[in-house]
Amino acid sequence: MVFTEIKQKNEKKYYYRVKSVRNKEKVEKQRVYLGANLSKEELKKREEAADKELLGIKQEIQQEKIYKESKEELPEQLNAKKENFPEWMSQILQLAGIIDNRYNIKSMFVWMPYGYDMMLRIKQFWDSEFKKNGIKEMYFPLMVPEEYAEQNDSWWQGFKNEGFWAGTKNKQEFIIRPTGEPAMYPMFSLWIRGLKDLPLKIYETVFSYRYETKQTRPLIRDREIGPWYEIHTCHATKEEAEQEIIIHKKINDKIWEYIAIQPLIVNKPKWEVFPGAEGAFEYYTLMPNGKVLENGSLNNLGQAYAKKFNIKFEDKDGKEKYVWQTCTGNGERYLAAVISIHGDDSGLVLPPNIAPIQIIIIPIYSEKNKKKIIEKAYELKNKLKDFRVEIDLKEESVGSKFYDSELKGIPIRIEFGEREFKSKNLTLLLRNIKKKISVEEKDLEEEIPNILKKIQEELLTNSKNELKSSIIETSEEKEIVKIVNKGKIAKVYWCESGSCYDKILKLGEGLDLFGSDIEKNKEGKCIICGKKTANKGYVANSY
Repeated sequence: MVFTEIKQKNEKKYYYRVKSVRNKEKVEKQRVYLGANLSKEELKKREEAADKELLGIKQEIQQEKIYKESKEELPEQLNAKKENFPEWMSQILQLAGIIDNRYNIKSMFVWMPYGYDMMLRIKQFWDSEFKKNGIKEMYFPLMVPEEYAEQNDSWWQGFKNEGFWAGTKNKQEFIIRPTGEPAMYPMFSLWIRGLKDLPLKIYETVFSYRYETKQTRPLIRDREIGPWYEIHTCHATKEEAEQEIIIHKKINDKIWEYIAIQPLIVNKPKWEVFPGAEGAFEYYTLMPNGKVLENGSLNNLGQAYAKKFNIKFEDKDGKEKYVWQTCTGNGERYLAAVISIHGDDSGLVLPPNIAPIQIIIIPIYSEKNKKKIIEKAYELKNKLKDFRVEIDLKEESVGSKFYDSELKGIPIRIEFGEREFKSKNLTLLLRNIKKKISVEEKDLEEEIPNILKKIQEELLTNSKNELKSSIIETSEEKEIVKIVNKGKIAKVYWCESGSCYDKILKLGEGLDLFGSDIEKNKEGKCIICGKKTANKGYVANSY
């Protein structure tokens, strides 16, 4: 099923293989170019990656059948438990009004007002942080000319057959943006001439398009990806680029704090960074099914892309030099983490910072007292005009309104009926802990900001504690699979060699050594070969 041909041409070795591709509901073979003068190790990695892709295609065909059935069977109310994470996530996204997944193109969906409001609040925060740090917003075209994409041959070979194409009916002329680089970097080479043009620090917030062959899940792995941002910067020196990465990390840490999630940040293995790059940090979030989700990357590109796209400047010594580059990106997966990590069997649990509705007032009345109760509800809303407040006046039962407020994860619910009217004590339900408290009406304006702040802080603390308790260190090779099978992350000494990496992955199906600790550790022994090392790696199942 997998083979390699070696052909002599101009005294170079050119490697080819038969790659499996999807055609409707069949898996077919296609001859594709792999590269020239590859080492045996690199060739092996590329072939293993292609085999992994084949498995993904087969799984996708099976999952699409399940996917189509699930679209037709959405219940009226949330009935999946969070322990059944895929089904719970599928239900919550639609029942809570985040997306509508019935759009008839696989892995493309409609953002609904409630969900898009959350996404835009995250975007507004990153917009603010980027601009504070001198990173300016731009927009580049959706369609990329083929001659732009071909400037980076290794990138182009990866996306040529996996991208979406556009053009006239009979001629596909342009690739639809899978990433920002091929649209941006040819323009950078026109803009940058000397030191006065540096540093260049820009970003765009866009949608990108990739024909994913792995199993797709809304917000987790899509073919229409976004909204997501891409920061791209150019610098005169290596040191400036390294400093920029530190700035991007601080910005990302603020975004994570803003959405009340504690991710795990790692150094990527050297063979997983962009070809020629200096290195990369990667954020991961541990999902309820025990899989880690890649959730943003900070890439120090070095001069690799500058050489591909001819991005040069004249230095003060009069010599032409290539720029040093960085790129950083993330987007909808921020929201995927919030929904997945904080949600429970009753629905969403939203951090106040991004909740479209921070406070819902539910009037409880009879025909006899309806008028005065509703008038009082509007009076309370007016008192809380500095917050995002709504009154639920739907012609439904009180129980149905309570259910809806919990499903949508509204941080505070104020229940107001005859008892509260007479006592002037308000009943508040705090969604994150599902407990009711009583607040005197006269103290409401003073207490609400304190309560919202406390909810935000408690959610972040919970996320930190969950992550900490999910990372288990071991020095025993046989314990790795046991830890991962419990939905945890194994932390082990690893010498950073490819051979030990491969052996760890072969310990169990689906294992991924997805990165190394960014902190310095005392010296220990590699869990596989016993070699002395201060590096610790993280092992888990991954998406």
